[in-house]
Amino acid sequence: MTKPGSMAGIFAALLALAALTAAPVMAKPQEVRVRSQGKLSFGTFMVFGKGTRSISPAGAVIDTAIIALDGSAPRPARFTVEYDRGNESKQVLDITIELVMSAPGTVRVGGVEARLSGFETDLPGHPRAASGEILTVRLTGCRARVCTRSFTVGGRLDITRTFGGATVELPIIVDARIVERERA
Repeated sequence: MTKPGSMAGIFAALLALAALTAAPVMAKPQEVRVRSQGKLSFGTFMVFGKGTRSISPAGAVIDTAIIALDGSAPRPARFTVEYDRGNESKQVLDITIELVMSAPGTVRVGGVEARLSGFETDLPGHPRAASGEILTVRLTGCRARVCTRSFTVGGRLDITRTFGGATVELPIIVDARIVERERA
């Protein structure tokens, strides 16, 4: 016969034994991610015929044949590149990552046709970029488990209106891959 308190002790011992015999934890491999933290928005405006609106990475707006209207404000997109070293050593690393940004060619909504004709970024060495162009980002002196670099993206919208109005959304897709890891 066992004492009532000893059953709890036996159960705790069984749980500890189960934890010791559980499968070993697999090493988490390195990975790179790109997180969107804000969409590129050209705001609310009106155009008669053809026009363009450019937004810089800092948020400056230049209009050609565009009439600004009250409504949503134009703003650049914001992204963060994250390098997660996984369960690797804690040695200081310099990482080189290639980014490729892409957006749909031309979007037609009713009588409105829009095209994102180029990107502007605040990434060093890449003030202007075309869809599909490779951009290089360096994360130097990476000491943490996850190292990051944020950047903003503006662009130029070429718009043609034959009739009506539309809400035009041009998503930017950013792909990333690690091309080099060096111990610093």
